[in-house]
Amino acid sequence: MLQDTTFPVQATIDWTHSRPVGAGEVLICAINLDRSPDRWDAINEQLAASDLPYLRLSAYDGSTLPPVLQATVDHAHFEKANGRKVTPGDVGCYLSHVAAWTVLDQQPQHYLLVVEDDAVFEAGWTDTLRQALRTHQPGTMLKLSWQRKGVVRTMDRIDAEHQLVRPLTHQACNAAYLIDAQAAQHLLRGAFPINVPVDHYVESPWMTDVPVRSIIPPLAHQRGVASTITKQKKFHWSKRWPTLVYRLKAHTLRMWHSYFTMA
Repeated sequence: MLQDTTFPVQATIDWTHSRPVGAGEVLICAINLDRSPDRWDAINEQLAASDLPYLRLSAYDGSTLPPVLQATVDHAHFEKANGRKVTPGDVGCYLSHVAAWTVLDQQPQHYLLVVEDDAVFEAGWTDTLRQALRTHQPGTMLKLSWQRKGVVRTMDRIDAEHQLVRPLTHQACNAAYLIDAQAAQHLLRGAFPINVPVDHYVESPWMTDVPVRSIIPPLAHQRGVASTITKQKKFHWSKRWPTLVYRLKAHTLRMWHSYFTMA
């Protein structure tokens, strides 16, 4: 099972704004802060136009977290890895995604599409996603969105316009990605303590044991709205050398695991 009595977070589903039934094996879990109804209206309009079932997950608000959840952060590791202090928004976002990973434990669908409320989907995205799932490997994460393509290795052609690739460098952006129950279990197993932002964690196969695949070009991008995560100013460059060492190690591990060990 994905959850037990000691697990620090759980999914709080807003059933009044959800459509739990629909076609196919994909369930969408849309993450939205209760204090951001305008962002919900924007993503809800897109989800309602699809034929897929979806749930609204009430996101964790980093500014109002209880001490037990604030204590899930390894501050020393986070500062070393990121060259800055962690923010409440970092923690709230991370916990919200972790909560989403527990959803498949209680739902009948085989796949969970985790969506942030600033995602904007391309026309015909559901058809392309269904095509991509024909070659899906169990325990794999499939990114529908990314900020930078980076270095990739082509794996397969999805349709005339889209390819399935294996990213060898960090692509960033968690606006939309798909997992199955096996991937969710692996992600949950190593989720704590928090020592990097959630988009870095899910793209760290040496930590998660979850291979990452991406669709090129992406099926979704982030809408141009202000982020709910306010980042701290970076430390002075003279204090960021541990971060440079950490990032070099992370890039090397990502390349090694993605290219050689997770075919």
